[in-house]
Amino acid sequence: MSGPVTCSRRYAGRRLPLIAAALAAVAFVVSAEPLRAQEGGLSKSALVRVVVSADAPADKVATVRSRCLSFEPTEGDWQDLRNLGASEELIDAARRCAADAQAVTVALSASRTTVRAGDTTLVTVDLSRAREALSDQSLTLTGAGGPGAGDRITRTTNASGRAFFSIPAGESLGATRYTVAAPGVDLTGPTRITITTVPDVAAAASTDPAALEFTLGAEVPEVAVDVRDRFDNPVSGLDVELIAGTEADAPVVASATTGTGGSATLRVEGEPPSTATTWGVRGAGIVLATIPVSIDTTATPADPAVPVAAAPAQAPIDAAVSAGLAQLAAGEAELAEQSFRDALRLSPRRADAQKGLAESLLAQGREEAAVTWYEVATRQSPMDADAWDGLGRAYSAAGRRDDAATAFARAQEIDPSREELRTEIADLSRPPGYVTGTLWGGSTSGNDESGGLRRAALDVAVSPAISLRGGWDRSLVPRSPELVRGPDEWNGWYAGGALRYGAGRRLETSFDLGQRKQTFSPVDESASLEQNLYRLTQTVRFSDERRTTELKFGGYLGRWFDRDDWIVFTRLKTPIGRQLSLVASGSYGENIGNNWVESGRHADKDGRVYAGVAWETEKGFLIQPVLGLGSVSSDRSDDLSGSLVDLLLEAAVPISRGAQIQGFVRHQRPPGIEAYTTFALGLGFRAGWAGG
Repeated sequence: MSGPVTCSRRYAGRRLPLIAAALAAVAFVVSAEPLRAQEGGLSKSALVRVVVSADAPADKVATVRSRCLSFEPTEGDWQDLRNLGASEELIDAARRCAADAQAVTVALSASRTTVRAGDTTLVTVDLSRAREALSDQSLTLTGAGGPGAGDRITRTTNASGRAFFSIPAGESLGATRYTVAAPGVDLTGPTRITITTVPDVAAAASTDPAALEFTLGAEVPEVAVDVRDRFDNPVSGLDVELIAGTEADAPVVASATTGTGGSATLRVEGEPPSTATTWGVRGAGIVLATIPVSIDTTATPADPAVPVAAAPAQAPIDAAVSAGLAQLAAGEAELAEQSFRDALRLSPRRADAQKGLAESLLAQGREEAAVTWYEVATRQSPMDADAWDGLGRAYSAAGRRDDAATAFARAQEIDPSREELRTEIADLSRPPGYVTGTLWGGSTSGNDESGGLRRAALDVAVSPAISLRGGWDRSLVPRSPELVRGPDEWNGWYAGGALRYGAGRRLETSFDLGQRKQTFSPVDESASLEQNLYRLTQTVRFSDERRTTELKFGGYLGRWFDRDDWIVFTRLKTPIGRQLSLVASGSYGENIGNNWVESGRHADKDGRVYAGVAWETEKGFLIQPVLGLGSVSSDRSDDLSGSLVDLLLEAAVPISRGAQIQGFVRHQRPPGIEAYTTFALGLGFRAGWAGG
């Protein structure tokens, strides 16, 4: 027995150097590319190449630490590396990298959040290993302390490595600390979230005294108010009003703010109206309590008795809601909004009126207002899947993708039959993208080459932060009115990109480069002139709203063979109404002017201002008339100097969700040149992916 054993050990002792040498040979044969030129973690063969390379020991260790490993070595791998001459420092660095590559990182949607009593909050947990999403991993969320003590919720991560936890707030107030855990897995990163339950919206109030009796002209007794939510929790920080009546337009006779215990004292100053026999306590637009009032008016001429107004009948409320739904179905969103608001004035807590109002606002493109009303509906009816579904759509329209995914997940949890929401959630978990393009045709008077196809443009948003664009143009330049003076005849192309950054991605820096080619030169009509062009534009948006004030400024540089053109410009667009915006721009620069001037290449100074309005609907209709005035100063001829008038009318008509017809008419009177007119028509499209 001893012989075979001894032989086996000797063979094993010889095998290790042979395997190590073979690995080294394979590593060099597979690739002779320098190690530092490669990207990503080190594979087994790449790690062997590091060990046997001629680099200094410290450089080898630095390479391992900077690139880490893309595999998990076995004990045999470690022994092979030692046989190849790997230092213990390098082995230790590789072991640390291997451990880090297998670590599971956790990311929570928030570390602290608040939720109203009786409501539900959604917490998202993202898992990743080596920066790759970890799917199909079971997770448990356990609560300690507060209303959620003892809660234990289990979920599994989806294909994007995300798990959605719907956590009920309970009816009591307090803070619960929830801890995330994965069976058999050590999580790296924050694993705790504190959820604080706060009072729900005010539902009722009690008063002391319960009724008021006083003489007209005398001091009115103070009214102590105690405001509670539907679970009898005190509501603090609420502005409450004492109103002489119960109608929406009843006069306010006193106001105060509830303290930490939900209490406030209302003191009437001045002489209140003497006609109402029932007063109300109002908070957040809702009458929370009514107080019978008896006023002795014997000291003054009595007014005719005014009967107490009857409570609004249910029939008018139903009629208002039905009218709103019919108007919404007919596409009359503005009329529907008014109908639902009428219903809510009669019954502020009417759920279908709240959702209808939110939907009518969303149909008008007023996403943030729609979000507000859908949030009201979900707080009042936390188990209403339609309300959560609508809130998800409103969030998505407002660009709040994570919030939209959370709302859709809650709707799908309440109503599992909504399988279509799984696709919505999956799309929202990926970066959005879209591609837009336009193909233009048209004709310009005085330009023999202008008929037919005039321009093609393509923009591609590859992520929320980065977009690429390019195009070809033939004397049309709808993007650059300051470049046009006369019916020039030239071809051009451009390519570029944009980077959006900052809070809400309100800042955008874009850069274009390209070339313009004149169809003939001033000296020899058989030749052509080429200009390399560069454009830099900075955009600033002043809020996250879809319609907000937007300022652009930048510069254009065009390099001819003998001189440079340059222009600086600024453009402003700001809302002045629900569908109306003011547009204005200005530019100043020098360029060589029109390409049919027979001799001389002198710079013409050109300054312009444009002003107009843009009327645009949420569905994409646009009408934009603009008037431009300018002054041109030419060294070539006094005839080419003088005033410039530029009239532009742009329009767009949507023909489907992703397509529209665009067009513009331009009439310009440059100094020293006959007036000309351009007619152009374009077909535009937009296609998105992953919610783009």
